[in-house]
Parts: sequence; C-alpha cells; structure tokens
Amino acid sequence: MRIAIDARLNAYRQGGISQYTRQLLAALAEVSQDDEFVSLQHRDQLRPLAIAPNVIRRTALTPPHHRFEQWTLPLEVLLARPSVLHCPDFIAPVHRPCPAVVTIHDLAFMHYPEILDEAASAFYGQVKTNAQRADAIIAVSEATRQDIAQFLDIPIEQIDVIYEAAAPLYTQLDLRVGEARVLNGTPVEADTFMLFVSTLEPRKNLPTLLQALRICLDRKPEAGYRLVVVGRHGWRDEVIFSAVRDLKLGEHVLFAGGVGQYDLRWLYNACRMYINPSLYEGFGLPLLEAMACGAACLAAATSSLPEIGGDAAIYVPPLDAQAWADEIEALWDDRERRAELGRVGRARAQRFSWLRAARETLNVYKRAADRIVAMPTPRPLPMDEAFDLAAAQLSDAAIGRRAPPSPGGPRICLRCDAEMSPGKLQHQLGMLPTDEGEGVPDQVLAPRMWACASCGHVELVIDWAVAVKAEPQATHAAEPSEPSEQPPEHLPTADAEAAVNGHLSDQDTFEEVMASAELDPVDPAASAEQAPANLAPPADVPAPAADDQTSSEPAVEAPPDRPAENTAPQQASDVTTPAEASAPAEVAIGEDGAPAAPPSGGHKASESNGMPAPQKKPRSSRRAQPATPESPDAAPAKRRQSRSKRK
Repeated sequence: MRIAIDARLNAYRQGGISQYTRQLLAALAEVSQDDEFVSLQHRDQLRPLAIAPNVIRRTALTPPHHRFEQWTLPLEVLLARPSVLHCPDFIAPVHRPCPAVVTIHDLAFMHYPEILDEAASAFYGQVKTNAQRADAIIAVSEATRQDIAQFLDIPIEQIDVIYEAAAPLYTQLDLRVGEARVLNGTPVEADTFMLFVSTLEPRKNLPTLLQALRICLDRKPEAGYRLVVVGRHGWRDEVIFSAVRDLKLGEHVLFAGGVGQYDLRWLYNACRMYINPSLYEGFGLPLLEAMACGAACLAAATSSLPEIGGDAAIYVPPLDAQAWADEIEALWDDRERRAELGRVGRARAQRFSWLRAARETLNVYKRAADRIVAMPTPRPLPMDEAFDLAAAQLSDAAIGRRAPPSPGGPRICLRCDAEMSPGKLQHQLGMLPTDEGEGVPDQVLAPRMWACASCGHVELVIDWAVAVKAEPQATHAAEPSEPSEQPPEHLPTADAEAAVNGHLSDQDTFEEVMASAELDPVDPAASAEQAPANLAPPADVPAPAADDQTSSEPAVEAPPDRPAENTAPQQASDVTTPAEASAPAEVAIGEDGAPAAPPSGGHKASESNGMPAPQKKPRSSRRAQPATPESPDAAPAKRRQSRSKRK
C-alpha cells in the first residue's frame, strides 16, 4: 500500500499529537518495509519526519487548522496518490480521493467547552460530523473510546483502541550527585524540583497545582519546594501566570518553555516527582514517559490516567488543592516510596510499544482500504462465465431442482467488522429489471440476505451470477370447468413448461401435450432416465391411435412422463400462470361440445406473453387406442381408413 500521513502539525507544535505522529511513522516504516509511506509536511518543516527507505517527504502548502483546508488539502492528497490517508489530528477531508483513517486523542472540548477559544471551537466543531464519515477511527485509550461512542454517536465496535508508547529515548540515566542543567537561563539541580510537562492550556489544571504548592510552602517554608513547568504556550493561559503572580510564587516556579528531547529525558530522571493534575487526558503520554525514566508519579484520578498509570502512580482528585498538597508533602521526604514507584513505573512502561501500535495501525489501514475498494457488491462474472452459470441453473430448474445458492461471500459487516451470516428470503423474492419493457422479463435477480449477529446490521446483495427463470404473472386466471383429480406429484412440469416456452416443434406442440393426458401413468423418474433429449419415446411405450378427423400430419408419439388420467377440457387463459405452466395443456371447446377450430394464419405470438401459441386442431371425442408393438404401421392405416369413411 501507499499510505499518506498528515504531519503538518509537527511544524507548529511539539505536543502529544506531534509526538504521536513522529513515533508512529518511524515504527510503521520499520515493521512494514513493503509498504510506502508519504509524510505530508508543511513547507516550514524542511527536515523529514522519519528517515527510512520507504518514507517519502512531500511538501504540503495548506497550514494545519486552516479554514480552507477542506478544499485545498484534498488536492494535495490527490497528487500524492495514496491508498489510505491517516489524519492524526482529529479531522480528515470530507471530499477525499482515498479512504481516510482518523485518530481521536481526546474529547476534552466536549467535556469542557469553555476551554476553547473561538478559532479552536471552529476547528473542533467539525469532529462529530467528520468522524461519522471516516472509514476507520483510532482511539488512544479505552476512556477515549467510550467518549467517542457517547458524544459522537458512533458504534463502539467501529472504534479501534491502539495505545501509544514512550519513545525508546526515554530510559533511566545514572546521574551524579548535584548534577545540574541550565534551562531558560536558570540552573536547575537534580533532585530539587517537581516536574510538570504539558502544553499550557486550561484543561491541564495548572492553577490547582499552583495552589497546592502555595499550601506546601506555607506549611514548610524551609523544605525548598520548587516547580519546573515544561511546555509551550497554548490558549487561554493568562490565568496561569496570573495565579503565579497572585500567589507570590515567582521564586518557586520556573517556566522552561519548550525543551529538547534530551533535556526532557534529563528532567524526567532528575525530578523528585512528576505531577499531572490534568482535568482530562486522552492518553497522558508525558505520564508514560516519566514512568519509563523511573520517576515517581502523581496523577489526577480522572479520564485515562488511571488506565495508563495502573498501580505505578498515586492518584489525587483533580480539583482538590488540599489533597494535592498532602500527597506532595508526603512524597517529597519519602525516598523509599519514590524509589518503589519508580521501579514499578519502569515495568509498567515496558508494556507499551510503538512497534505493536504500528502493527495494529497497519491492520486498520488494510481494513479501511478493503472497505472502500473491495467490499461493495461482488465483481460481476465475465459474460461467458455468467451465461454458463445461468444456463446450468435454468436447466436445473427445468427438471424440478432448485438452483444452488450463490457461493458469494464471506462478507464483513460495515458497522462492526464482524463476519456476517447468509440467509434466504422467504417466498423466493426476486428483483425484476426495470428495462425489460411491459413483457415478462427473461430473468429475475435473486437477492441474498446477509445479517450480522453482533450489531443486527442487514444487507440485501444482488449476486449477478445467479439468475432465476422468470415466471409470467397472470392478469386473470381461467376457472377450470371440472377440477382435475391428478395428484400434485404427477404433474408434467418439465414438458409443460417446455411446450409453453416454445421448446417443442410446431407440429408436436399441441398434439403432444393433448395426447399426454390420455396415456397410462408412467414413473417420471424412470422416464427421465430413458428419454433422449428430443423427447422421443422408448420402444416399449405404445403410441396413441389417430383421430377420426382429417389430417395429413403424422401421429405424434407421447413422451413417457405423461400421466394417463384425462382431465376435462377447459377454456385456455390469455396469460399462462405459474400453476398452469406445470399443469396439462387444455384445448378450447366450441359451443356444440366439439373442439374449436384454430385461428387462421397458423401459429401466432401470444399478446400477453410474447410466446408462440400452438396451432389448435379438432379431435374426436372417442378415446384414442394405442397401437400394438407388433404392428408399427397400425396408426397410419387407421388414419387412411377414417379418411375413406368420411369421403
């Protein structure tokens, strides 16, 4: 596959989404070397996001979160010609040239709408409608998955949970006693500070942490509490600096801004504790990075933080400044407790892996690509294969056997990706083509029903390779003058259907069907095995005798599968119903009780069904006597005798 990843945000921010994109792209290039990955990067970021033989950097001119990106980004994606587009920043183009996978990291803006400014509200307001049009959705935690199902009204089965991981860079270091680094022009000594890492924005709940620090300083001014804040400015962060000024914490709080990854690793290893008081986190990647470096961690008991931290962190109510102060004070002086939390945290962090996340993400890509390209209706067969299959099924129906079900499938549910179960529709429902005119169509299309046992989704799929012979629909049925006493199992379905559809010759059509009602019963199964294709009777079946009427046509021998019992003649209907197609053919009766004379002009096409009508000839009411096998010329002799008598 050729997979494009939207990495434009990495040119502007280095937060959680940017780290997710960078680490995932590097892991994808490692685990899937047969696929090609296109990194769509903004023109301001010249260096490639990942260096690998199967990674291509492509410049995108559309800035991230731009108001026109729904129109300009699809054009740039089209030039990249990807099989799948992955958008790690919530939003995918609505009009796109390929399937799209979106990653939703959190829905904090739906829990706390007040944390967004006007520009952010305009961008994240598209998430609900956009996610419903995505071909696949990735959530970075189970907590986020539950929120997506609740707030975005998406079936939870359609959401894949793929956990992030700490970068391989974040490991434990051996620090010297008194080791220090200079951050933002200020020296910072190891084991003398608390650490906070995140973008400065309202939902990070930094003012509550500042209040807890003030409480700790008031309790023990000599303890030397100090807080290092690492992170770039976000939005609505004025309240944070106002709190520092109002609480008189200028000497105890250091805003280091954005730092490099090596400085960040040193800070994770050098801090006494890492603190994450966030009101809501979709994953909490800095918490996992701190645990990977062996830092003792305090985290808010909310959203995904307990899911990620497990038993390797201490959890505090997010808005309780007093509780935060108590835990900070207790852990600040307890070296053994900090060492134990660090050991458990490192073991916990090893359970997360970017390579595993890349493999799971590749499965999502393949499923999204198959859903758009391969999952619509099955590919129609070539004309010659479809004709052969339809002819075989029609021949099966002609001898009373039902055509086998289509071998199409298996099918995957479009809603929950579970395997669907096939079924048959009751009453043999079919779909008639709309371009057959007013006549009876040659074929009807038989839909198959597929049902999902997981979510209840139902699909009706037309298998174009399955064609069932169309049966003419009766507009009005003739009332039989005398009910037939024939049992249903002896009805001559195959030959009657062949006569109606013009499969018999012109001379055989009428006489053969009428004479079939006057023969003795014959086993249909045995007859079907003995009868040749042209319906010629076997030698041991006697032929019917000729009528007393004038005719120059030779006698037609009846096929062996006709029942012997004669039924009363009845008025023929203009339209042959399915029931009449399987019953013995009838002849019209005149007013004097004799058979009606056939219309002039020989055979005519029926006005109701377009099939040739057999020529009707009168016959005597006297029962025909079969000729003996010893005198094969008895039938012609009797016809000559009847003509001489009438003369």
